[in-house]
Amino acid sequence: MRYVFCSAVAVALIIGIASAQNQSPPTQIPAANAGNAQTPMAMNFTPGTLLRVKLDKTIDAKKAQVGDQIVAKTLDDLKSVPPGLATKGCEIVGHVVEVTQHQGDSPSKLRIVFDKMVLKNGNPMPLPAFIKAVGFVAEFNPATNSEQINAMGGGPGGAGADTVMGGQPSAGSGNPAMYAGGRLPMGSGSNPDAKLPYNAIGAIGMSGVTLGQGTEKDSILTSNKKNVKLEGGMQMILKTN
Repeated sequence: MRYVFCSAVAVALIIGIASAQNQSPPTQIPAANAGNAQTPMAMNFTPGTLLRVKLDKTIDAKKAQVGDQIVAKTLDDLKSVPPGLATKGCEIVGHVVEVTQHQGDSPSKLRIVFDKMVLKNGNPMPLPAFIKAVGFVAEFNPATNSEQINAMGGGPGGAGADTVMGGQPSAGSGNPAMYAGGRLPMGSGSNPDAKLPYNAIGAIGMSGVTLGQGTEKDSILTSNKKNVKLEGGMQMILKTN
């Protein structure tokens, strides 16, 4: 009798387990595999890549605060795979990491970090870069504001060259302000399409302001005479780290 009872209990347990397994919820399909969804593609920039951008708004050391966002927009269509990820007008975003007003003998300092780019599809991507040159095109003087094409390990196309993502306009490229060598003469500001050449360097037309690179992938502008001020509309040549 006891044997029959134990057998009945065992059969009941087996039936219960099988029933529970049959009622378990179906396996969920990961969202990434559902339909035709694809992982968004991004871009990679080789260190030393040069980007030409235009500053959105004025940054004045007299008013700026640490953490203030800085936005500049690309002036060229950049090469990407697939094409069209980084067209003209994409945002390069940074922020102020240090600011000091000019007082007496104390210099004014503005330290900036650029750290990301917002692609055309809205996706952000890391883009650490420092300012190689900044200023208005009309104030660019090739005799004083540019470096020799091979002075720093080669210019565009040379061994050890900086990579130019957007391509540099040259004479006959549709930019009447350009002439042989890809440099802009003084007084070219009347041309709305005029652009700083990639071999520009330093703080252009900013009397008493020096531009340097810090140790934290940052850009440091310093003035011993006045508050550092970057005006909206100034163009920059950024160099990726």
